[in-house]
Amino acid sequence: MKTVISGYYGFDNIGDEAVLKCLVEGLKERGITDITVLSNKPDETSKKYNVKAVDRASFKEIYKALKQADVLLSGGGSLIQDKTSSKSLWYYLGIMFMGKLLRKKVYVMGQGIGPVDKKFNRWLTARILNKVDGIAVRDELSKEYLKQLNVKKDVVVAADLVLNFSGGNNREIFGKILEKEGIDLNFSEYALICTREWGNSELSRVELARAADFIAQDYGYKIVFLPFYHEDIEESDRVATYMKMPCEILTEKYEVEEILSIIRSSSLLIGVRLHSLIFAFISLIPFVGISYDPKVEGFLKSIGESSAGDINSFTAEDILNKVSSILQRKKEYINEMSKYLDELKERAKKNFDILFEHNKFEV
Repeated sequence: MKTVISGYYGFDNIGDEAVLKCLVEGLKERGITDITVLSNKPDETSKKYNVKAVDRASFKEIYKALKQADVLLSGGGSLIQDKTSSKSLWYYLGIMFMGKLLRKKVYVMGQGIGPVDKKFNRWLTARILNKVDGIAVRDELSKEYLKQLNVKKDVVVAADLVLNFSGGNNREIFGKILEKEGIDLNFSEYALICTREWGNSELSRVELARAADFIAQDYGYKIVFLPFYHEDIEESDRVATYMKMPCEILTEKYEVEEILSIIRSSSLLIGVRLHSLIFAFISLIPFVGISYDPKVEGFLKSIGESSAGDINSFTAEDILNKVSSILQRKKEYINEMSKYLDELKERAKKNFDILFEHNKFEV
């Protein structure tokens, strides 16, 4: 089966690169090896994941890849939304529409849906998604949102593809990264902050900095900012300027396995980025989420948790109350997360089931 994958790939976003890695590995485990990825950096993507790759901005290359393919996979990530921009939504819907025009099987996999606010965008989204061959979303909120958009297709509730990520469990890598970045190695425990810019008010930065200071003072953790995307470095610096306690910001570019090794070697994570929370979850590291998008609440709800609040209205006390509650019952918390993890790992596999449920492809 010749497969084309469409998503936000080749932009050095750790979360999306982790999604792609898990998607490619999942396909290969099922015997699907002829894979072409639409990427912003096709040469780098091809080498990194041992797949074919074409320029996602070239209509000619996309058309050629789809013409030769059997299946188009759209996902994972948060592609079906117009919060970022309408152009982004139109791009991903356009790729799906092209796939259907060329009479290919088209599947939505591992996606978090919404928000889609503009009237035309809601109509267009429903029109195209009602024509695809299968939809698997990563949470119940996404399924409900598709109903609100008037999407009539059967929707499978799976889970984020990254939940089945393996590797990245090396304390030695963490030590080498700290040494490379010139960070004090004498601390026994580290607390990570993974923030991002999303219309944040200065007040939210002050409150996050206050929470980080209290965590450093009360628990003795070394505060380290861990960017998941190059733009996060600047946002981390904005927050750090309000801190009174010493902190560090990782500024080098790291691979997915290295990021996971950093998280697995830490004691606590405060995250705005969705996949920072998912990485902490699969590592069974205590974490607190700050919500900037429904996808964060959707993930937290799926594991019986809630956020510390919205990115523009939370307080330091909101974060500290969550941290205190978790660390006071740390063993029980980890046991609970472990049970949810086993369940969601199985659900994540459902993303691939839609490919074979009603079709017999030659792989």
